[in-house]
Parts: sequence; structure tokens; C-alpha cells
Amino acid sequence: MSKSSKTKKGKTAERRNLRVIYPKYFDKNLTWRMGRRVPTKLAFDAPELKRVALAAKKAGYETFLDSEKHYSKTWYEQRGRVLITKDGSKEEQIREIARNLSKVNVPKPKATKKPVDKKKKVKKGSVYRQKSR
Repeated sequence: MSKSSKTKKGKTAERRNLRVIYPKYFDKNLTWRMGRRVPTKLAFDAPELKRVALAAKKAGYETFLDSEKHYSKTWYEQRGRVLITKDGSKEEQIREIARNLSKVNVPKPKATKKPVDKKKKVKKGSVYRQKSR
């Protein structure tokens, strides 16, 4: 056996313990046919990859982010996927993550402050109060 075949077996052995979760599984705007895997009561409006990963961590799973991949039904959108450790059935894990989605707060990126102009803009009155000519 060559070294390359040994490394491939090692990667697949690691991969066997992981399960793929796409953010589209929890998207409230999708139908079952388009790939939503949870009821609309548990679904979230356009979930981000970070939110799904944090919800999976809160549920107690070890997570790995893979932001370059995309869901096959929406191949034109590259939203990434989350790999989680296997524990029970996939449906049970997806529902547990869905229950935690609304409880997770995603940290927002810090906005950089724009330099403030010292000159204040003076309003010249309302458009409706100007005198007509």
C-alpha cells in the first residue's frame, strides 16, 4: 500500500464519526421539497453558518465549519456546512439544533466608526413649507 491510500483511509475513518448539517435544513423560507428538514415552528429565517454552529455547540456536539461547501439543492449559493459528531439519529440531532437556534446570539462584527465631519449640515426647512413662486 502506498502512503496516499493510507491517508485516505485515515480521513474516511475520521469522517465516519462526523455528520454533515447544512444551514438550509433550518431555513423557514424553504419548503420540505427544497430541503428544509424541520417544522416551520422550529425553523429560522435565513440562518447563518455561525448561528447553526453555535446552536450545535450549545446542544453539546463538537463542530467543524466548512464554509467553502454548498448544499446540493441550491448549488448556486455557497453558504457552507457544519460537521458535527454523530450521536443518535440525524433527525434527532437536527431537531435538537433547531430548538437551540433561537436561543443563540451571534456576535455581530464591530462596526468601525466613520470620522465625523465638524461642519454640521443645516436644514433649509421642509420641502412642503417652502414658498412657491
